[in-house]
Amino acid sequence: MIPASFAPMILKLIMPKVMDHFMKTFKLDKVLKYVEQPNELDVKVKDQEEKITYLASELGMLQDKLNKLEILSKKTKKSDEFQYKVKSKSE
Repeated sequence: MIPASFAPMILKLIMPKVMDHFMKTFKLDKVLKYVEQPNELDVKVKDQEEKITYLASELGMLQDKLNKLEILSKKTKKSDEFQYKVKSKSE
């Protein structure tokens, strides 16, 4: 019988070989590579996120321009109304 004090030493010798066998049998190295490294879908998602960010910034700029145009159109309407009132009073 093997004394209990030798068990950790034996496990240190056997475990790496057992783990290597499991890695090869279940192709865990490929699974780890797939999980840890970027794959084709990760690249596509990143591209889509960049496009969404760009379009959101463009949308914000367009919204700002639209707000400025609305403000300008309100100012011109008020000045047109004022000019019409002035002309109608003078006639």
